[in-house]
Amino acid sequence: MAQRRGGQHPGTDPGRGAVACVVFNPSKPAVTPAVRERLTHALAAAGYANPVWIETTRAETGATQARLALASGADLVVAVGGDGTVRSVAAGLAGASVDMAILPLGTANLAARNLGLPVGRTAEAIELASRGTAVRTDLAWVSTEAGEDSPAPPGGWAHPTLGSEHACMVVAGLGFDAGLVASTRPVLKARIKWGAYALAAFQNLSSPRMEFVLGLDADGGPHRVERLRARCLLVANGGRLPAGITLLPGARMDDGVLDVAAIDTVAGVVGWSSLARQVLAPRTSVPRAAEDDRVLRPTGRVLRRFGHTITVRLAEPALVQVDGDLLAPTRGVRVRLQPGALRIRRPT
Repeated sequence: MAQRRGGQHPGTDPGRGAVACVVFNPSKPAVTPAVRERLTHALAAAGYANPVWIETTRAETGATQARLALASGADLVVAVGGDGTVRSVAAGLAGASVDMAILPLGTANLAARNLGLPVGRTAEAIELASRGTAVRTDLAWVSTEAGEDSPAPPGGWAHPTLGSEHACMVVAGLGFDAGLVASTRPVLKARIKWGAYALAAFQNLSSPRMEFVLGLDADGGPHRVERLRARCLLVANGGRLPAGITLLPGARMDDGVLDVAAIDTVAGVVGWSSLARQVLAPRTSVPRAAEDDRVLRPTGRVLRRFGHTITVRLAEPALVQVDGDLLAPTRGVRVRLQPGALRIRRPT
């Protein structure tokens, strides 16, 4: 079984002349002038004089801006926005020896939730971003094979974050999970936040099963291959969702391991209801003591695996979502973990 590890890095003591850059998504309504002013004042009070603000665009979602911040000598880079902005900034900072902070102002804020950041409490998040302690955090990278031509969603397919890979802070999903993201309406996201995903879930309860070959590699362990059928496949760096739901118990963003869950159901809504009860009830959550843990019910199954590099070969092309962004249908997916790639300011 893959071994877990964790670690942290002392918080930066800026001193005079320290440089902070803020990479922000101007399209987010929550990024108001008042929030910008509060963050600017907090950074200045923490020793970062005249923080530099850099906007993202639809074409350049944060990685290029983060690299520009590094080239400018930044000691701290703050990502302000949703999960798309956060994972893009993370891609640009991967492997760098500077602190990253997050001001979560998106819809689901999955990365912030899994890092234990104060979602919905802007003042606390600003304080943590400006004065917090940096903890070593893992980053996943997702690549897909070129697929068949398929009509793009209104916002288009997500472009690789860096090189040919997509940075992934929390989860890459295929099947039901990707269909849920594809069905979520932007107008509802703006009005009811993460609740829009819950509504979209009902539209995808009848998503078909996928047939695929799953390959797992762990440090020092043998390469394992399995042939599986499931309605949803998750490759995750964290396990928490909005509303206090923990989908993958024990999954952490600083343990050096990817968590894999193949989820299947029968009997339609009854099967999904059975799985929902397993997820929502702590006493029936999937255990994590061994690589081959399963939860079996007459109407549903969750099969768990762990590894450092995960490959998926699908019998038929399937959509992929990475932290809420859609990738074009593909038959082949590879997810690799970069342990300790980031130094993120978070509660310790």
